[in-house]
Parts: sequence; structure tokens; C-alpha cells
Amino acid sequence: MGDYAIRFAATLDPNGDGAPHWPRYTKKSPQMLAFSDDEPKLSVMLDKYREEPMAYITKLSLVDPI
Repeated sequence: MGDYAIRFAATLDPNGDGAPHWPRYTKKSPQMLAFSDDEPKLSVMLDKYREEPMAYITKLSLVDPI
């Protein structure tokens, strides 16, 4: 994880040096790099598990902005 953070801070791209590719996170394709203790240690998965709570928070902020 540290190597990804350093590359991102230096180049705004966490990928490189033969590391598994970390895809760009977009609204159309919300992919994230998942770290695990099991094999495989790194995998790419869709970030859908918090979609409903985030929609609710967005709705609240539009109804009652701070």
C-alpha cells in the first residue's frame, strides 16, 4: 500500500513498477483495489456496497445543506 501511496503522491498515478494495476475510480466504473489476508492478496472489485448509504447522504445534503 505504501508504494501505491508514494507513486500517487509523486505522479498522481498509483500504478507502476510491476505492481498489479489499480484502475481509475469513476462514477461509471467504480472499481477499487481490495487488500486481503487471503490469496490473492490484491483484487479489483466494484465499489457497490456503500452505494445506497451514499445516495441517502447526498439526498440529505441537498435537502438541508450546511
